Amino acid sequence: MTTIGVIGTGDFSAYLLAALRRGAHTGRIILSPHNRIKAEDLSAHYGCIVAVDQLSLMEEADWILLAVRPEQLASALPTLALRPGQTLISAVAGIAAAELRVATGGSIQVVRIMPSSYIEAIGDGLIPMFPACPEVEAVLAAAGKVLVLNHEDQLDLAMIGACLAGWTYRFIAELENWFVERGLEPNQARALVAGNIAGAAAYATVLQDVSLSMRFLTLSQHRELSRRPA
Repeated sequence: MTTIGVIGTGDFSAYLLAALRRGAHTGRIILSPHNRIKAEDLSAHYGCIVAVDQLSLMEEADWILLAVRPEQLASALPTLALRPGQTLISAVAGIAAAELRVATGGSIQVVRIMPSSYIEAIGDGLIPMFPACPEVEAVLAAAGKVLVLNHEDQLDLAMIGACLAGWTYRFIAELENWFVERGLEPNQARALVAGNIAGAAAYATVLQDVSLSMRFLTLSQHRELSRRPA
């Protein structure tokens, strides 16, 4: 089974590792020791190995998952001594595959991904990916629903889509507070708001040939009729 080496042990790595292990991925995962405290914490939670050093990680891994912030990339790139045949899976926002390929020697396969944080908790969370790579897709499928995009600029659009999660959390929180202020218990408010949003999202996902604008108008008309006196 493919060995994955992880460079970057922040939030992104944490929720991707959680999603992979929850999805029964049992492959060997090696963590960079750059931040040993975080690496050992992830290792304890998700059955990973903390590398002795960066060189041993690069030598043992088949794939390298690069999960650092864009501002950390300059310091991370010099440590990426990739060999021909290795695959670099980049979760670095806004950095093109061609740029990474040139910076790491030009002869490696680069796959970019940009999943949202909710894949940690749910089994069918979206994982946008470019370009298509069946081997990587098969592994990531344990963590969520892989959405293979046709062009790299679509991945940058997918990053904007990932921001919807943050906006949705804020929207849910405000609606929760509205219902709590009017007498619902917090758990009731969460179930009511999140349940209806999840239901509508599932409906839109399953019935993709349905016009959501028309669906909205139809429901609005039904509510308006229900308010009219008999």
